[in-house]
Amino acid sequence: MNPPRFNATLHPHNVALPHERYLDQSAGTRLITTPPKPGLRLVLVIPCHDEPDLPGALRHLAKCDPPLGQAEVIVIINASANHLESVHEQNRQSLGQAQDWLESRGDHWLPIHLLHLPDLPSRHAGVGLARKLGMDEALRRLADVGQAEEGLILCFDADCRCTTNYFTGIESHFAERPNCPGASLHFEHPLGQEEMEQMGFGAPGQALGQAGFNGIAAYELHLRYHVRVQKWIGFPYAFQTIGSAMAVRAWAYVKQGGMNRRHAGEDFYFLQKISWLGPISELSTVTVFPSPRLSGRVPFGTGKAVGDYIESGQQTTYPLQAYRDVEWLIVQANPLWESGRFSEPPPDSLGRFFGEEFIESVVPEIRQNSTGPESYRKRFFRWFNAFRLMKYLNFSRDKIYGAIPVETAARALLNEMGVAAENENTAELLRRYRQLDRAQRN
Repeated sequence: MNPPRFNATLHPHNVALPHERYLDQSAGTRLITTPPKPGLRLVLVIPCHDEPDLPGALRHLAKCDPPLGQAEVIVIINASANHLESVHEQNRQSLGQAQDWLESRGDHWLPIHLLHLPDLPSRHAGVGLARKLGMDEALRRLADVGQAEEGLILCFDADCRCTTNYFTGIESHFAERPNCPGASLHFEHPLGQEEMEQMGFGAPGQALGQAGFNGIAAYELHLRYHVRVQKWIGFPYAFQTIGSAMAVRAWAYVKQGGMNRRHAGEDFYFLQKISWLGPISELSTVTVFPSPRLSGRVPFGTGKAVGDYIESGQQTTYPLQAYRDVEWLIVQANPLWESGRFSEPPPDSLGRFFGEEFIESVVPEIRQNSTGPESYRKRFFRWFNAFRLMKYLNFSRDKIYGAIPVETAARALLNEMGVAAENENTAELLRRYRQLDRAQRN
């Protein structure tokens, strides 16, 4: 028997609750007819497109420690009619292999729902839409058992592994932080074939070669340097936005309009929007291990970065001075509130990026809608948010400072932080940054 759909006549004055409005207006039709278990509290969503390792990821998740609340997994095996037949064939193989494994494992504490959606609209088909379909269904499942507020929606990928405390660690993390809207989980790419094998990955690591592993180390170092330097200058949105390593409360998912349908970068845009509801916490006691494989499915990200590294032999990043200029801007928040002007001429990078419009239009509008310095600061950084920071960094790199090798930038930041770093190679620098991030708890 299917769970009943929302009926406004059951509610006083026919007023729908926020999640009911969202499901009626922004979500599609119900995809899973099997009723959820009454104790459902966590739903993990996995998009799967042309993924050869889905059964491996599911077997790994099934070996995790069971949480106190019920958890379940929703897999969105997806493609559009325009995708190559080889993609559809891989999807069918993944579905069949996963179904065979589910039948062989028998009864288990972790229900797994496999949804095969081979005909998504070509215009929107991609990882964003796949995540949205799964997360919308996760919300519907949580709402069926009265957990549309406090239930948790987790994001994973079909080429990942994780520590065995994945579910229990996320559950306890949010239990200790009742007002937290979302969390960014610690992640680490395997850096060699031996690590790949220890984590249960298969052939993709062998095909990658040492150059590929060097590339993933350099790219992950870039990601960690970028967030670490934001913390160092006091930027308020300093956290990783990795689609396979994030979790949100159901109420936050609804309040910010759900997942977007972007073909790439959907995780960045989504988690930044969630952060406007409250600080994103960083969960360092649980680790997700994404595959370091090559991929050309999206125009940026891990797979693209590894391919570029193999071709060029280096990974570049933004120079430290570009972030120092942002630190100068952060200090200027109070003068801007008090007078509407900078207390001194801005760095050339910011002056050219902002132009005259900033002082003439942007600052007056923010001041007019602020009630005091704290209100102004909050509104200012809603304007100069992570999206605009990235635009500025790209501008400063392309027009002012140029790009520099990630190892040079990573060493410079460590030295500024009082951590001596001179001769470490890429992997050694990465391990330093990982250690810093694991020690970060909030």
